Amino acid sequence: MKINTRSITLAATLAALCCVTGLLPYVFFLPVVVAATTLTVGVTAFVGLAFGAVSIAYSFLMPASFVATAFVEAPYIAILPRVLAALGCFGTYKLLTRLVKPQRYVARFACVSGAAAVGSILNTAFVVGLFALALPSLTAGATTVWLAIPSMLINGAIECACMAALAPPVTLTLDKAVFKRGAGKPTSAGASDSAPSAHDGKNDNGEISE
Repeated sequence: MKINTRSITLAATLAALCCVTGLLPYVFFLPVVVAATTLTVGVTAFVGLAFGAVSIAYSFLMPASFVATAFVEAPYIAILPRVLAALGCFGTYKLLTRLVKPQRYVARFACVSGAAAVGSILNTAFVVGLFALALPSLTAGATTVWLAIPSMLINGAIECACMAALAPPVTLTLDKAVFKRGAGKPTSAGASDSAPSAHDGKNDNGEISE
């Protein structure tokens, strides 16, 4: 197993970025998708967990919506779906890259886009499903679970489209600028983030082999 200092830095950055995207509609899942399509499964789960924790924190700070009320009532609904959706996104990306073996930008874009869409759908499905199963009688003002679900599904569909469109440029830019994965090297989450240098056979990027 290799621990890369750039990967650790990027993981921390994405976890912190959840604090920003958590305030923005339709793009709050973006850091999780980027982690799933550039980093390892463990880091992906960590970023998903961080996103869930940020969601709970914002629910206590700004408890004005039905979702915020539900997260305060049952915090696990904010945590579990985000971790599971992150793992689902990671697994989808790995599967797509193995099936397609993308070598061109368009194919790589499509793999990231597909994984992002699946992750977003899973996130919405798990959250809505847990609302219906765990809090069927919850009300926030005049809003009940069954009144909130249609709006959540619509927002989830918009989020899915945004993730599918926005995640690929971010992921592929990071691959090229940070991990130095060129056009002929498809992204591979969980793979080594840099190759050994040719002149001495050692890695110059701060990797520690275990």
